Amino acid sequence: MIREEKKDNSVCVIIYRSLTTLYIYKLVIYENAKKNIMTSSMYILKINVLAVLVLIPSIIPSIVANNKLPRAQTKQGNYIGRQASINGANVNYWYGIPYAQQPIGNLRWMPPQVLSTSNGTNIAYSPNACPQAFNFGILLTEACLTLNVYAPENAINLPVYVWIHGGSFIAGAGIAFNATPFVSTSMNYSVPIVIVTINYRLGFLGFLADQQFYDEKSGINNRSTTGNYGILDQMMALDWIKKNIAGFGGDPEQITIGGESAGGVSISILLTSPLIKSGTYQRAIVESGTIWPNFATPLPTAINNTGNFLRTAVNCTTTQCLRNLTVDQIIAIQNIVALKNLFQVAASPVIDGYVLNDIMENSYARGDFQKVPLLVGTTTNETSTFTCPLFNNSATIEQVQAFFNSVYNATMISQIPEIYGPISTYDNPLSYLNLVYSDSWAHCGSRRIANKFFTYGVPSYLFTYHHLIPAAPTCFGVSHATELIMLFPSFLHDFYPNYNFTTSEQQLSTNMMLYWANFIRTSNPNFEGSPANWDPYTIASDNDFVLDIIPKMRNSYYNASCSYLWDSYAVTNNTMTHRA
Repeated sequence: MIREEKKDNSVCVIIYRSLTTLYIYKLVIYENAKKNIMTSSMYILKINVLAVLVLIPSIIPSIVANNKLPRAQTKQGNYIGRQASINGANVNYWYGIPYAQQPIGNLRWMPPQVLSTSNGTNIAYSPNACPQAFNFGILLTEACLTLNVYAPENAINLPVYVWIHGGSFIAGAGIAFNATPFVSTSMNYSVPIVIVTINYRLGFLGFLADQQFYDEKSGINNRSTTGNYGILDQMMALDWIKKNIAGFGGDPEQITIGGESAGGVSISILLTSPLIKSGTYQRAIVESGTIWPNFATPLPTAINNTGNFLRTAVNCTTTQCLRNLTVDQIIAIQNIVALKNLFQVAASPVIDGYVLNDIMENSYARGDFQKVPLLVGTTTNETSTFTCPLFNNSATIEQVQAFFNSVYNATMISQIPEIYGPISTYDNPLSYLNLVYSDSWAHCGSRRIANKFFTYGVPSYLFTYHHLIPAAPTCFGVSHATELIMLFPSFLHDFYPNYNFTTSEQQLSTNMMLYWANFIRTSNPNFEGSPANWDPYTIASDNDFVLDIIPKMRNSYYNASCSYLWDSYAVTNNTMTHRA
């Protein structure tokens, strides 16, 4: 069975990929390429460093600031921000507000600690980012547990959108996402929202698992935890936002959490973690974050791959020795681990029995998740982000088969032609690879979650982003993260430096912001004058919403590949079915 839209050989190089891709590009080791792996891996990392540097002009809004200085009262005093005018709307913004005690000294590799209450006045215009290998023009510091707030002028009790950035759990920053266009659009169409972007600890500093840290019992009620410090940061940020967002004009009882790539995986964790209490948030948005196999590592494996590796590399036998290491020492060892890993991810969230009890798929299958309205989806060609560079935009049938052998078991491989037809029907076998891999890696996961929410009577809205920017190079198609330029249009020139939106693309950007804003406000993305009605997912119609210049609903598009192949391997009951 072959879907009608099977051939998509076109576009897109992701200049921003190092901050938004869940996986940094990995060179699959074939027999005829083993000798080149280190050279190729280092080349990829160099490309990613360049990618982040390109972001420098757009991190701080290129908007002329007004002289008005908005103030926000919090439990830690009064914060003074700034105001920008965009498209006729005045947007207040605050940068670099601490939401927890900073994880330095003996608080390194500890769950985040609550800030004490205080008075005083603070200037909030100094953004930062957590330590990482990529320096993109702002302060990198361990004292990075900060957030940024964007709010309409004179906002009162507005719905709040908390955005968690992606970046393979190894890179990224909240400040990279300029939310002023999103907020101003919501204002101009009378659906105003407040947006908060957050930092969280990354790489080894955020996700290192260590037996001695686990034995410290640093969790609530002296429970053991390790390896999920970045996720605990996100939870602390949500707690701070709930307690303080009213001072910025937000409604603490109307919070939507959202993220893309590693940020989307984070949302899936926040939906399934036993630490999250009902009412912490009211809605969730997952963009390219329903990854299979689930992006969570068993505790013994995580300890061996991160904590033990770091201890051996730096000759540390005590926790104090580890906490005395410099950031540069930690990042250097982290990079070695990233190069050894299949997808060059240094460390990922951990099934520690505290933050996570199981992989997310199993939790969804049991119904162990927050029953809140969900907006979830992917891009058309998710996996081309790393397969196109890997194969230099074209692959032979033999190379595709070798790749399948590296990521699927024999039973899966035997079923692929039954679902997708013979690979020989494709002019470029790489297109076949990406169709198969995008389904298994992302598309079917989003559909499964939408299906599960429907089963429990919770509305979910499934989407596939399908718009191809004509300026993009060939091969990549509508790849991982490309929807971000529509929601955060400041990224456009970072992706495509010499390209401007057409009138119809500008309208698509506006429409997507309005679909998102209306969901954030009402749990329903539809709005008056929308170009197409977005129906909630139902099992009977098996429907997804195609986001393009002319959006449309479609039915049963993913049924054959998901229902008859990939869904069979989703719930593992702790039996891994994927060699990665």
